[in-house]
Amino acid sequence: MDPALLLPYSGLSVLDLSQGIAGPYCAEILLQNGATVTKVEPPSGDWSRGIGLAIEGLTALTVANNLGKRSICVDAASDHGREVIRRLAGKADVLVESFRPGVMDRLGLSWDSLAPENPGLVYVSVTGFGPDGPYADRPASDSTLQALSGLMVANQDERGAPRKVGILVVDVMTGVFAAHATAAALYRRAMRGKGEHVHVSLLEAAAAMQGTAIVDRALNGARPPRPVSVPAGTFRTLDGFVNVTSLHDKMFAGLCRATEKMEWLDDSRMKTANSRFAHAAEINEALEQTFRVKSTEHWLRVLRQHGVVCGPVNGYEDFLQDEQVRHAAIFDHVRQFGEEVLPIPRVPGAPRGAVLRPAPRAGADTDAVLRDHCYTEAEIRALRESGAVAGPVGDRETD
Repeated sequence: MDPALLLPYSGLSVLDLSQGIAGPYCAEILLQNGATVTKVEPPSGDWSRGIGLAIEGLTALTVANNLGKRSICVDAASDHGREVIRRLAGKADVLVESFRPGVMDRLGLSWDSLAPENPGLVYVSVTGFGPDGPYADRPASDSTLQALSGLMVANQDERGAPRKVGILVVDVMTGVFAAHATAAALYRRAMRGKGEHVHVSLLEAAAAMQGTAIVDRALNGARPPRPVSVPAGTFRTLDGFVNVTSLHDKMFAGLCRATEKMEWLDDSRMKTANSRFAHAAEINEALEQTFRVKSTEHWLRVLRQHGVVCGPVNGYEDFLQDEQVRHAAIFDHVRQFGEEVLPIPRVPGAPRGAVLRPAPRAGADTDAVLRDHCYTEAEIRALRESGAVAGPVGDRETD
């Protein structure tokens, strides 16, 4: 049996009008669970195609968030282009868009405009700050939300300077929450027979992912934030780094035995988690001196023998080769550019039966998508000649 037939969203049609990361990743999650996704891009392509190294009109942002989609380039500024999008939306189960509030209304492609023609449509709007309010019209980015939401302060360096998390974590998490909200809306549609308009913003995603830290701050008041336990940190070893966390008293006792700090077992200052906070500097300094004299492999083995939570500090190359990562098939390997194979992490929880397909060049499937929606060859030619549709675009580049 075709593995795709076993996927939960098999037969679901998604129209992805979004650009960047959050919206496209939402659609990608649906795709890896079986949905067919048609990506609608402007004639110049999704703006993510111009961020970073580009090969054949594809960048890392484009590839990671658009695997297996079909791409059609449509000029939504033209009457004919908007009509194409309306026809595609009329047959879609889900539409994902990521424009600022009001843009889709001005194009005549809003939820209120499309729902009467397709009552079962789940219309997903991904915005920076939500559909209304004082910030609704502001442009937003992952960095903007990291700064505004407190994440940069939570990730401050040793001197207290705010610091950006090095990956686009707010964008990705917004895509995850959007996919979750889409799934809930599809369930309600199955129960009630009607679609709905779903709103998800980078602002609320940035808050949700930091819920524990925000509650901790509220409980601790103005006191400086403290780690979850002592010790809990990264220590230099003879040949690298090891991350160690002592979650409770029993684990701290195991740490004492693993590091041969037997005197700490009888030290009243070290008996409880709360008492250890008062002596964190002393504990961490002693461990720094201890860990640096032996290899990472040694410490991982000994710490695990004594039940201490620990792990190596890997680069991406080491992570890809990790035995558990390989065993769990966390990554698929996609031939995106000829013989070049790219490691692609699968959507967590998605069935492993289907093979991931490469991301498309902008407009690679324009004619095929139009044919699927009953456009004749003469109509396709006319749309191309008018500039209402285009593709494929994107030549091989080096930067």
